[in-house]
Amino acid sequence: PGVLAVGPDMAQALLLDGERNFSTKMGYDYALRTFFGDNLLCRDFDDHKFQRRIMQTSFKTPAMKSYVDTMNPILAKGMAEWDFDGDFRFYPAIKELLLRLTCRIFYGVDENSEGARELSQAFIDITIGQEGIIRWDIPGLKFHTGKKGQRHLRDYITRLIPERREASGTDMLSHMCKETKPDGSYFTDQEIVDHASFLLFAAHDTTTSTLTHLMYYLAKMPEWQQRLRQEALSLNKPQLEYEDLSAVPQLDNAFHESQRLHPSVNVLVRRSIRDCELAGHHIPADTMIFQIPIFTNRMAEYWSDPHGFDPDRFTEQRAEQKGHPFCYMPFGGGAHKCIGMHFAAMQSKLFMHQFLQQFSFSLPAGHVAEFDYVPLPKLKDELPLNVKAI
Repeated sequence: PGVLAVGPDMAQALLLDGERNFSTKMGYDYALRTFFGDNLLCRDFDDHKFQRRIMQTSFKTPAMKSYVDTMNPILAKGMAEWDFDGDFRFYPAIKELLLRLTCRIFYGVDENSEGARELSQAFIDITIGQEGIIRWDIPGLKFHTGKKGQRHLRDYITRLIPERREASGTDMLSHMCKETKPDGSYFTDQEIVDHASFLLFAAHDTTTSTLTHLMYYLAKMPEWQQRLRQEALSLNKPQLEYEDLSAVPQLDNAFHESQRLHPSVNVLVRRSIRDCELAGHHIPADTMIFQIPIFTNRMAEYWSDPHGFDPDRFTEQRAEQKGHPFCYMPFGGGAHKCIGMHFAAMQSKLFMHQFLQQFSFSLPAGHVAEFDYVPLPKLKDELPLNVKAI
């Protein structure tokens, strides 16, 4: 049995959870633990807080600056290789490019190497496995494909750990391998593998989804595309540096508006540990509780023209996202709020800044958008675009 708890008041009570009535681990165990072990979403309370420290260096300013220097040339090379003359579909193109990029940023693996291709395929296989209805590890089933990918991913990361501990790498895995516990010991190989494998899932497809929806709205609304292009050109820089990320406020607002309309995570799940109350309603023990961010992000009580694309709603003058602490929640909230949300915004800005200055793009004549929401949000037709060099 499950409960659908919608709206920002419910979200605030559920996600802040001062009495510790609601388990994230029990909510996501079935969906995620099978392929990603005891990752951050499959840990609760003090255990989750303790394990979260394994990623603290990975998302501090010095590390983020180094990621910018690594990502910019990979993005530039990747989009230069795209063929726009045929039936160009943005979703598979950006998915493949970001997969190669994350192999370098997350694991320190050369994006053009055979290892990167193997890692990318393993991740794709895991995604296929998550769609499997019959959960038997038998050849021919989607679940088996996913488990095969999981085994390859975990074995590959395990082999990398000793050398990442010894080297002076700046990738996320290197930071995680060197992170220590209060007693000075390293996190175990299994803990590192669980977190590092889930990080790829949590960060890659979500950014792919966000950029696909943002490109759709900018193709549909050329006036907004031009506004963002002019903002990019005004900096007189082909690529953003880390210090420039705050100098593109309109792009930042467009990123958040895309997340508002199509949050990358469809559903936030918790499970009640004991009999309790949620916003005055009795919740029996072992009840699944679902929060739907897209519902909250489009409530007319908090958003003007809630289904329209209007990045200006995030300007300081309007600041509609401040109508309630939880009326805008694409990255969740509370203790489990996405640790990589600033990384996702940074990655999206780096790509858009380069692409907008080089290309104009539009939807094919008569294009009608249909949206998929499972397993992650995207356009059903994978967003065909007409792209022209400027």
